[in-house]
Parts: sequence; C-alpha cells; structure tokens
Amino acid sequence: MKERTFKVDIKGHHALCEMNFFRMEKLMPGYRNGISHWAYQFGGKQHAQKLPASVDIKIIDRAPYTTTVEILQNNKNSTFGDTLPQQAKLIVRLYNDVKMAEIICWNSHRNWLPSYRYPNKQMYHPDEKLELNRFLGDWLAFCRKQGFISFNNCEQVLVYGK
Repeated sequence: MKERTFKVDIKGHHALCEMNFFRMEKLMPGYRNGISHWAYQFGGKQHAQKLPASVDIKIIDRAPYTTTVEILQNNKNSTFGDTLPQQAKLIVRLYNDVKMAEIICWNSHRNWLPSYRYPNKQMYHPDEKLELNRFLGDWLAFCRKQGFISFNNCEQVLVYGK
C-alpha cells in the first residue's frame, strides 16, 4: 500500500499568519505606543454579572522585530462562581517586520514540525502547526466579535461643540 505524503501549503500558512497579525493588532490597541496589557470579558453585557470567561493579553517580550504575547483565558463557572481548572494559555509571537503572527506555545506544547506522520506519539494532526494557527485565527475573531474591552484600555474620545 502506497503511503500518502502530506504537503505543507506555505502560501496559505503565511496568509493565515498575516491575518492573525492584524487580528491581534485589533485586540491590542496602543501596543506600538507602549501599552502592554489588555483585559477582556465575555458573555455579553446582558450576562455581565455572570462573566463566564475573561481573557488577559500581556506582552512578555519586546524586541526590534518581534513581540511575544501571552494570552490567558480564564473560564468561570457561573453556577458555582469559581474558576474552572481548564485555563487556556497561548504564547503568540508577532513578527513586526513581516506583519505575521503564529502560536509558539499552547499550554505545555511547543516547537511543532510543519507536518507529522499519522498516527504519532503525541497524536498531532499531520498539519498540527497549521491547525493551531487556524484555531488562533478563529479564536481572535471570536474575541473581537464577542468580547468587550475594559474601560481602562479605551482611548478617550473628545467631542467638540456638543
């Protein structure tokens, strides 16, 4: 039986990483001006008292061409009011010169190969790295659509003549 080989779509992967960069920028207003922490809450304003989840985005390293960002999602059990143990932690590297972003660590997993034989010891998908960056894109789009930023992170708007 002939074994199928998986081919990496480099153009598609780069396009996805470029979109993730712009999605990250939208969630990090003022990061180029020195702001290094953002806090979001999810559940909509009608469920604000329950706060089913919150997300903290924090810059953990700045370099001339890269920025490393830690994203923590805290899930809250609204029934019991305590934090659930399943806390998602992503480390994302922003490549400022080429305007790309990709996951470099997810909880304790890191350093993925472009492709894997399947099945493998870790049970990674054949295109695990691409799938993680797709997840990041979907998750960032969700954050942008459903989250609302804390007042401290909003820019002040001045209205003249009113």
